[in-house]
Amino acid sequence: MKKNPEQEIDQSARFAFSFFVASAGLWLLAAALLAYIAAAKLTDPLFLSSLEFFTYGKIKVSQANAFVYGWGGNSIFAVSLWIIARLSQSLVRGSIFLIFAGAIWNLSITFGLLGILDGHMLGHELLEMPKQVWPALLVSYLIIAFIIFVVFRSRKQKVTIAPQWFIIAALIWFPCLFLFGWSGLELNPGRGTLQSILSIWFGQNVIWLWLTPVALGCAYYIIPSVLNRPIDKYYLAVFGFWCIAGLAPWSVVHHLEGGPVPMWVPAIGTVMSIAMVFPIAVASTNFHSTAFQDVSKVWNYLPLRFVIFGTLSYTISSYIGVIFSLPAVAKLTQFSIINEFHFNQRVYGFFSMIIFGIVYHILPQITGREIGTAAKNFHFWTSALGVFALLLAYLVGGLTHGVLGQQPSLAWATVIESVKPYFLITEYAFLILGFSQLVFVLNLWKVLVPNPFASSDRQANLKTA
Repeated sequence: MKKNPEQEIDQSARFAFSFFVASAGLWLLAAALLAYIAAAKLTDPLFLSSLEFFTYGKIKVSQANAFVYGWGGNSIFAVSLWIIARLSQSLVRGSIFLIFAGAIWNLSITFGLLGILDGHMLGHELLEMPKQVWPALLVSYLIIAFIIFVVFRSRKQKVTIAPQWFIIAALIWFPCLFLFGWSGLELNPGRGTLQSILSIWFGQNVIWLWLTPVALGCAYYIIPSVLNRPIDKYYLAVFGFWCIAGLAPWSVVHHLEGGPVPMWVPAIGTVMSIAMVFPIAVASTNFHSTAFQDVSKVWNYLPLRFVIFGTLSYTISSYIGVIFSLPAVAKLTQFSIINEFHFNQRVYGFFSMIIFGIVYHILPQITGREIGTAAKNFHFWTSALGVFALLLAYLVGGLTHGVLGQQPSLAWATVIESVKPYFLITEYAFLILGFSQLVFVLNLWKVLVPNPFASSDRQANLKTA
């Protein structure tokens, strides 16, 4: 039977997509294990204390890098390749180069994390892996991005739409961020407070200009595709795109409020953070006014339910982040665990939930096999419970930590003891998330890896019949 164009595109992308999404799943499990160990150490400092590789600082940094570059990077490659190929109506060529570059990417992350655990890490946010691995990471990234650009360049329709803007921009922004940050932090280190500014600028913008645009692009793709209706007020999407491109890179420096930097630096960050209400409002309007026109379909189609959960998390938590950027509030929360709320909201509540949804949407089209509804439903509810518990604990615990930390009459031990119950909740939350992610990965591999006994079993049943 002759295949239609979409089936041919899916077939051409299948090998590379399967490799990247399978690798992403393994890194997700590694990050989940490291996250639980780090959370357990906050409630029991003696946990694994006899192992020098498992100190809290090393584990915490390793978890962030495994999540962002391992899970985040591989899943970005997978969904970007498929969405760009589908929208461009172009076949994916050069799969062998994609696999080769992907293998270098994953091996580099592995050696980088081993270097961190061995104590050979740099002191910059999300640039902690030893400097020897970064050239390999950059080269492998450029190979993968180049092949995706080739697919995009060969598109049938020259007019582009929102998913393409966000995904292609994210693929361009990451190497630009890295080269700029690496130059100012390692090749030609800036003096004075410049390194502090560059460090947080890079670390925060990896989330805002790499993970976030890809997740938004996925949402812009799947919502109208599944609901079979155009994005409501779509004309606002281009405004939201340029707001993120222009405002997000500078809004992140509000985290330096109260730090050893010129006052105008966090002041600019605060202004830009307040202005971020515009792209947040645009995304919320586009996504939710479209999705809520057919709530039953959103609820019944599990991949879309994941995506809408992620977009709602993005909207609500981003508005909370704007409030926390205000100087009066930042003075209370700046040095509290509230920063853990921001990071985990973006990577668990927003990015990961949308990636789960888009992967569930793509898999049947790539493999011809569907993951069971019960398994996806279980994954959704455990993920939602874990994310809700995690974010609530960090939010309330962060506010408690910040308020009590401002009381000079309280001993620091008393402050930490007051926050300890929230650490215990985060430990259980990471345990729930880890179990949920294990179910996701098992189902993922079950679909991707063919069962060698399936055909023989089927033949035996036919003979018996």
